[in-house]
Amino acid sequence: MNYPLSMTKNYVLVLLLLLAVNSLSSQTYILNEDFSSANGTTPPEGWSNTTAAGVASDLWQFDNPGSRTVNYPVIGKMAIFDAANYSADEEPEEVILESPFFDATISAEILLSFDHYFVGANNANGTVEVYDGDKWQIAKTYTDTTANSEKEILDISAYAGSISNAKIRFYWQGDSLGMWAVDNISIYTPLPTDAGITTLDAPIMPFAAGTHPIEVTLANFGANTINNTTIEWSVNGISQPSYNWTGSLSSGTTEKNITIGNYSFESGKKTVFKIWQNNPNGEDDGYALNDTLNKTLYTALCGTYTVGGASPDFENFTEVATALNNAGVACPVIFEVRDGVYDEQIKLYEISGSSEVNTITFRGESRDSSLVQLHYSTSNPSNDFTLALTGSDYISFEDMGVLRSNGTNSVLIQNESNHVRFERCQFKGHVLSASITRDEHLTFRNVAMTGYNLNLAQLNGGSAMTITVESCHIQD
Repeated sequence: MNYPLSMTKNYVLVLLLLLAVNSLSSQTYILNEDFSSANGTTPPEGWSNTTAAGVASDLWQFDNPGSRTVNYPVIGKMAIFDAANYSADEEPEEVILESPFFDATISAEILLSFDHYFVGANNANGTVEVYDGDKWQIAKTYTDTTANSEKEILDISAYAGSISNAKIRFYWQGDSLGMWAVDNISIYTPLPTDAGITTLDAPIMPFAAGTHPIEVTLANFGANTINNTTIEWSVNGISQPSYNWTGSLSSGTTEKNITIGNYSFESGKKTVFKIWQNNPNGEDDGYALNDTLNKTLYTALCGTYTVGGASPDFENFTEVATALNNAGVACPVIFEVRDGVYDEQIKLYEISGSSEVNTITFRGESRDSSLVQLHYSTSNPSNDFTLALTGSDYISFEDMGVLRSNGTNSVLIQNESNHVRFERCQFKGHVLSASITRDEHLTFRNVAMTGYNLNLAQLNGGSAMTITVESCHIQD
C-alpha cells in the first residue's frame, strides 16, 4: 500500500518522538554482570581474577564453596572471596576481580550499583576502584561488616564519565578471616529522576523481640537532586503509616538510617517487610524496578518450633538455618521435625546466644529416625555434604537420618565446633571431623551407619577433649 508523502513524514515524526520519549524514560546500561556464566574460579568472559599477594589458590570464587548464606537479591552464583572458609592459611592475601574495558563516552554522568555483603575481620578491607583511562582511582573502601545483603550505589562520573576505556575492580586485602560477596553489578547513565529504598538499616539480626525503630536507606539513582519523596511500607502484607521524607540527596548518593516508624516484633517469628518510595520531587519515578526493598527478619529464637508438615513454624531446614545463622537464640530451642524427606543442604555457623544453657536441638517428632530424613541428593563436589557444622556449639540431633546421595559426606564438623551430639540417628555418607581446628565434646550415641566412615582426626597432632562413641552400629 502506498501512502502520501505528507502522511509518511508524519509517521516518521511520530516514530522519532516515541524513540526520544523512550530514551528519556529508560536507563542506558553500559555493563551488567550477575556472574551466572562464571564457574569455580573462572570469571565471566572479559573479566580477570588474579592473586596480587598470597598463595596462588587465593582467588575469587563463583560457586560459594563455603556455603555462605547471603541474602536476597544475591541469589545463585556470585563473586565471593571467603578467607575464613578457604584461605585460612595464616598468610595475607590480596585478590583482584577486574571487569573488561567499557566505553562510557555516552555520558559524563556514570553510576555504579551492586549488591554485596562484606564481613570485616583481622583488618581486612575491600576496595572498589575505577580505571580512568590512565590510572586506578579509589571509589570506596569497606572495613566494617555491612548488612546482609546491602545495595551500594556509587557516582563514578569523575573517573569514568565520557571515558572510552574505563574499568572497575573489586580489590580484597586481608589475612585469613572475613569475606566479601558481590553480585548484580550495573554501570549506567542515570535517568533525570529515579530513587529507591536499598537497605533496611535497623533492626539488624540478631535482635530480641519487642518494639524497634525501622530505619532504611534511601538512594538517588537519578541525575537530579532529590528533595522529597514518600516512603511506604508494609509488614506481613499489612500496610503501615507512610513517611514523608525531605532533604537533599544528590545523584549517586544515599541517606542511611531514616526512621520511618516503629514495629513490635514477636519472639521467634518470621516478619516480612516491603518498603518502597514513590513520587520523588512530586514526579513519577523514572524506573520503578529499583523502588522497592523486600526483607525478611527473625527475632532471636526461644522455645519449641515445628518444621515441615501442615502449618509449621518453619517450612524446611533451609528456613531454620537462615533464622539460626542470622537471628540466633535467646533461650533453649527445640525443633520438632515432622515426618518426611527434606532434600536440602544445610550449613550452620556459630549461632549467636547458644550456650550450655541455651542449647539447640533438632528432633524427629515421631521419634523414628527412618521417618525424618535430611537427604541431599545433588552432585556437588565443591560442597560435598548434607549437613555442615562450622563453628556451631551446643547443638544436638535426635531421631533423624542425615543422608547423602551422589556424593561422599553426610556430615562435616569443622572450625572449632563444640558440644555437638547425635543420638539415635542414621547416617548415609561419611561423618567427618578432620582438620587443623579442634572440634571437641562430640557425642555419637546409638547411631547407625553402613558402608561409611566415622572419621574423627586432629590433623595438627593435638588432642581433642571428650569424644564419645557409644552403642553405635558401624558396619562395612
